[in-house]
Amino acid sequence: MSCRKGYKRVLLLVPGYKKSHYEYAGLPAGAGYISEALDREGIDQKIVDMRLGYSYGQLKKHINLFRPDLIGLSMMSFRHKDHYDLIGKIKTEFPDIAIAVGGPHLSTFREKALEACGAIDYGFTLEGEDAIIELCAGEKPLDEIKGLLYRKEDKIVYTGDRPFILDLDSKGFPKYGFFERDKYPNFISLVTSRGCPHSCIFCPVQLTIGKRLRVRSPGSILEEIDYWYGRGVKVFNVVDDNFTFYKDRILAICDGIKKRGYKDISFSCRNGVRADTVDREMLEAMKDIGFNYLAFGVESGSDRILEVIKKGEKLEAIENAVKEACDLGYMVTLFFIMGLPTETKEDVEKSLEFAMKYPVFDVRFYNPIPFPGTELYDWVEEKGYFDESLGDYLNSFSHWINKPVFGTPELPIDSRIQLYAEINDRIKKHTLKTKMSFAKDMERMFADLGVPHFMSRVLGRIYYTEAFQRYVIETGLASRMKKFLKLKREKAR
Repeated sequence: MSCRKGYKRVLLLVPGYKKSHYEYAGLPAGAGYISEALDREGIDQKIVDMRLGYSYGQLKKHINLFRPDLIGLSMMSFRHKDHYDLIGKIKTEFPDIAIAVGGPHLSTFREKALEACGAIDYGFTLEGEDAIIELCAGEKPLDEIKGLLYRKEDKIVYTGDRPFILDLDSKGFPKYGFFERDKYPNFISLVTSRGCPHSCIFCPVQLTIGKRLRVRSPGSILEEIDYWYGRGVKVFNVVDDNFTFYKDRILAICDGIKKRGYKDISFSCRNGVRADTVDREMLEAMKDIGFNYLAFGVESGSDRILEVIKKGEKLEAIENAVKEACDLGYMVTLFFIMGLPTETKEDVEKSLEFAMKYPVFDVRFYNPIPFPGTELYDWVEEKGYFDESLGDYLNSFSHWINKPVFGTPELPIDSRIQLYAEINDRIKKHTLKTKMSFAKDMERMFADLGVPHFMSRVLGRIYYTEAFQRYVIETGLASRMKKFLKLKREKAR
């Protein structure tokens, strides 16, 4: 006998992020996993991804046509005020539809999120697949559904953290059957692990997905690649930070891919991997089966700062990994943070020196964002260094804009703004050399195809523009281009 109302029709809403790099509309893996869980239980569902250009008026039409009894939405802290407003508008016009919210923002702020947005009925923390199914089933009392925030009279109740899902294979992978697949770029984001066992003081991952590392088996990952390759997808981006944590797992995945003999397949790790988890053997195996792009979270070119931020890596190990990856022909991107606790201009210069030492494809220096619950946030707050209020900077933050949210005695805000501009100008000139080498390859490719010399040069120059580079990385174009050139030259011999 049911203890309360369940939910039989769920509309999953992906909010928009206009005029930001988050607006880029790749298939959302998080919503994909929730959709897959609902589908396994036979719960009717509808997906509306507002990043595809849907207006609020169009969203209302979808709600009226589908008539859900629950709307589920995942939120980041970026633009959370906009999304609070969106949720409020929905609740005003559809007061009988329950609204459940999950994602990084809810896992970080929990009760405070429901206090700030009275239109939210339920909140999910950490992993939400099982919690939303239990909520929809209507069989358990709310206070027995772990990982759930809900309203009881005039109070907000949290039922406590839900145990982590240890057997990730049991959850399958997103097949996006309810998404408008033809409106998305033809690549798939692979999530091969959850959680992070490291202790970097700036990272909020432990709050949003947990410290305990859980990984999918090679068989599960190969099954996902098989599924999508059979449907014409040949470009895959690994989006988790700990893909390379277990060497044996990577070698098994690479071996499985090699045995399958996929044609023109490519892989990238754009979110960044830890340099101390890769070695020559692993990088060679990955390169051999189609990995072409690697990003490393270096953070600093100073061992002292790496210790301060509890990175757990030595610069020597990071440098070895970067050198090996460049030698093997990867497009390598390096991420650095500028303005860390006690960091001086001399420390930043060490980072710049490191960044310019190798022919890397791209380098990104970014400003640290102190997330509540991290050691960095506690340190900045204790010191009184904040220049902006919490709600303001989290709502509009971007790592990539020259607007620090705090300064330090060693690097005051004005000094950081000037240094950030100078560094990025020098970095662009350095990485342009690498980009132009790829551009020359492209010029040769077009020339080999009989394109006139002038047009070949124009197309080659377009190749290394920032907008086109994003396309290159997402589609694996560089890898396929190199294979084409290699075949042409072998035939010419």
